[in-house]
Amino acid sequence: MAQRKFTRTLLLLLTTALFGCLTGLRAQLISPVGVWHTYLSHFSIIDITHRGEEVFAITQGGMFSYNPKTRESKSFSTINGMSNLIPTAIYSDQESGTIFIGYQDGTINTLDSAEQFGYITDISRSDLFTTLRINNFTSQNGLLYVATEFGVVVYDIKLKETRYSITKFSDNQSGIPVNDLAIAQGHLWVGLGSEGLYSASLNEPNITFPSAWVKESGKLGLPGGRIPFVASASHTIYVNVADTIFQLGSTDTSWTYSPFPFEDWQYMAATEDQVFACVGSLSYLLKMNGTLEYTDNFGTAISCHATGDTIWAGDLTEGLQWFPPGKDRLFASPPGPLNNYVTAAAAGNGQLYIAPRGKKGFSDRFFDKSGIPYFNYLNGGWKVISHRNGMLSQDSVWQDFARAYFDELSGKCYIGSFAEGIVVLKDGEVQQIYNNDNSGLVSKEGRNRVSGLEVDEFGNLWVTQIVNDWPIHALTPEGEWYRFRPTIMDPIGIEIDNYNNKWIINQSQGLVVFSDNYTPEDPSDDQYKRLTTDFGQGGLPDNSVFAITQDLDEQMWIGTSDGITIFYDPSVIWTSDFQDAVCPIIDGFCLLRGQQVNDIVVDAANRKWIATENGVYQVNEDGTELLTHFTEQNSPLPDDDVKALALDQSTGEVFFGTAKGTVSYIGESIRGSEELAKKLYAFPNPVRVDYPEIVMIKNMQQESIVKITTTTGLVVRELTSLGGQVPWDMTDTYGNRVPPGIYLIMVATADGQSTGITKLAVIEKPN
Repeated sequence: MAQRKFTRTLLLLLTTALFGCLTGLRAQLISPVGVWHTYLSHFSIIDITHRGEEVFAITQGGMFSYNPKTRESKSFSTINGMSNLIPTAIYSDQESGTIFIGYQDGTINTLDSAEQFGYITDISRSDLFTTLRINNFTSQNGLLYVATEFGVVVYDIKLKETRYSITKFSDNQSGIPVNDLAIAQGHLWVGLGSEGLYSASLNEPNITFPSAWVKESGKLGLPGGRIPFVASASHTIYVNVADTIFQLGSTDTSWTYSPFPFEDWQYMAATEDQVFACVGSLSYLLKMNGTLEYTDNFGTAISCHATGDTIWAGDLTEGLQWFPPGKDRLFASPPGPLNNYVTAAAAGNGQLYIAPRGKKGFSDRFFDKSGIPYFNYLNGGWKVISHRNGMLSQDSVWQDFARAYFDELSGKCYIGSFAEGIVVLKDGEVQQIYNNDNSGLVSKEGRNRVSGLEVDEFGNLWVTQIVNDWPIHALTPEGEWYRFRPTIMDPIGIEIDNYNNKWIINQSQGLVVFSDNYTPEDPSDDQYKRLTTDFGQGGLPDNSVFAITQDLDEQMWIGTSDGITIFYDPSVIWTSDFQDAVCPIIDGFCLLRGQQVNDIVVDAANRKWIATENGVYQVNEDGTELLTHFTEQNSPLPDDDVKALALDQSTGEVFFGTAKGTVSYIGESIRGSEELAKKLYAFPNPVRVDYPEIVMIKNMQQESIVKITTTTGLVVRELTSLGGQVPWDMTDTYGNRVPPGIYLIMVATADGQSTGITKLAVIEKPN
C-alpha cells in the first residue's frame, strides 16, 4: 500500500518537475562527502622564504604563501600533500624554483612551481641514527645541502637522488647535529652547536672524509662557543657566537664584527645579497653596502626575511608581518584561530566555535588569552571573539575558554571559561555575559570554573562547575538562577537525556545522575544516583569517565579510560529495573577496551564517532562494526590524540579538535529535513559524466526512499537514505555508469507524507 502511494505521488510530481529548473545553490560553499577541510592557525611563524614575488612561511599549522601585490594568501596542509603540519625548515632553490620543507622525522617535501608536492624519504627511512630532524638547507650548482641532527646530506635536485652524507667532521664523534650551514668562498661551512664552526673546501676530492674538515672557531679572531646560525651573502660568511654576529669576507684575513648590534639573537639567515636577523620585536636587514635597517613589529619575532627593501617578520603569536619601504606594517597570515589548541568545540547551522586551551590538568587554568575562534562558512569566514577587537572586556569574561555547547533550537552557542564565567554567542556575536556580578554562578577561590554546559528541552541552561561548593547551576528562560548540591562531587561534563535526567561526569569517580523532577525551584523532590565500577551500581569498566552522549535510540554511550560502555535504558534509572552498563562487542572484544575515549558524537544515521588517543573511530549504530578509523597515517588528522569532536548535523561535517589544530571530514549523514519539497537538492550539480566522486542527494527525512529516473520515467536506481542525505555513485541498478542527460530525483518517506523532487544534470566530458 505504501509503495502504491509513493508511486502515485511521484507521478503527480513528475509533470511539475519536467518544467522546473535547477535550484540556484551556493554550490561553492558545499563540499562532497569524504572531503577534508582544515581550520588551522598560521599565527606562529617558524621560518620564511620566497620564490619570485611569492613569500612562503612555515607555521605551527602547516604552510602558506602570500603574494604582496595581490594581497592573497593560500594555505597548505596535509590535505594538500604536506607530510606533517609542523615543519622545521624551509628553503627556496632559486635555480630550480623548488621549495624544500623539512620535518622532525627527517622527511622532506618538495613543492614545484605548479604547487605539486613531492617526497624525499631517504633520511626518514634511515635506521642508523635515532634523531633525524631537518634543521636547515642551502644549495649550489644543482645540489641541495641538508643540515640534520646527525650531519649533512647532499641531494641532487635534478636527478632527485641522494649523493652522499657527511656524518663525521674532523675529530668530532660521528653523528653530531648540524645546526646550520652555508656556502661561501668555495667552502661549505657548518655550525656544530657547542663544537663550533667547521669548514671544508668543495674542491676536496671527498668531503665525506673527516680529514677534509677544519675547525674555524678559535682562529683568526673568531672566538670559541656555540654556533646557532651560519649564513652567507656576496661571498661573505656570517656566524653568530653568543651575542655577536661576526663576518669574514673573501679578501679578509681575520674575522671582524658585523654591523649588527650585540644581542641574544633568535634567528639569522641570508639571501644572495642581504643578511637578516631578529631578536625580541626587532628585525634587522643588512645590505651589502653596509646599511643596517630595522623594523619593530611590537611582538616576538622568531624569524625574518627580506625581498628587496621589504622586511618580513615572523612573529610567535601575531603571524607574518611585512614592512614595505616607507609604509606602516601590514599583516599577511591567513585568517583563522590565533593558535591551534582545542579543548572543546561546538558546531551547527554551518558554524564552528572553538574553546582553545583554558584548562590545564584537573583544575588549573592556562591563562590563555586567544579568545574564541568562530567560523561561518556561509558568510564572514573567520572571526576571533576576543578582547583585542573589543568584543570581550578584560573586566569580565575574556580568557581561559574550555567548554562549548551549541543549542540548535535557539542557534546560540555557550562558551564556558575555566576562570570567569560564560559567554553566550549567536552568529558570532556576543549576546550575553554571565559572571560573578550578574548571575547566580558561585565562585570558589575567586574563580568560576565552568566544566559543563547544556540546554534542556525547556530552554533551561544547565551549568556544572568544578572545585565548587555548588557544582550544578540552572538558568531558566525567564532569567531565574537555581543552584544544586545533590552530593559532593567535581563535575567535568554534563549530558541531559530525553527524560530530563542530568548525567554528570564526576572527576575520576564515575557518574552522578541527577533529576530535579522538572521543578528546579523545589529541591525537596530532587533525586541522584552514583554510578561506578561496582556491580549493581553501574558496572563501569573504569571510574575515569571522559565522554557521555545519548544516541537516537535513547541509549547512553559512556567513554572511559578503558573503552566504551552503554546504559541501554535510561528511562528506568530510578527503578529496580535499571541495569548495569554493558560494553558493545566487536570482533570478540569490548569496543575500544584499553583505550581512553575523549569524546563521542552521534550522526543522523545513529552511527558513533569516537575520539581517542589513537585517532577517531566510526562505528555502526550498536557499536558492533568498525566503519572507519582515521589516524595521522591514513588521513589528514594533525594528531592521533583527538581531544574533542563536534558535528554539524545540517551538513554532516565532523570536526576533529587536537592540540595541533582542527580538521573536518564531510560525512554522508545529515539531519532529516521536514521541508523536503522545498530544500531537496543534489551536489555537485551539474556533474560531468566522468566525475570520480560521489553525488550527494541532500535535505530529506531519515530513511526516505529515493528513486532516480530519466525524464521519460525509466527508473535508473532506487536508494534508501540513512540520515538526511544519500550518496549516489552515478551507476544504475546493474552497476553501469549512467550516460549524460537530465535525471529526476524523486524522494518520499515510506508513508508518502513527505515528498520532494529535484533534477540532476549529467554533462559530457569537455573536448
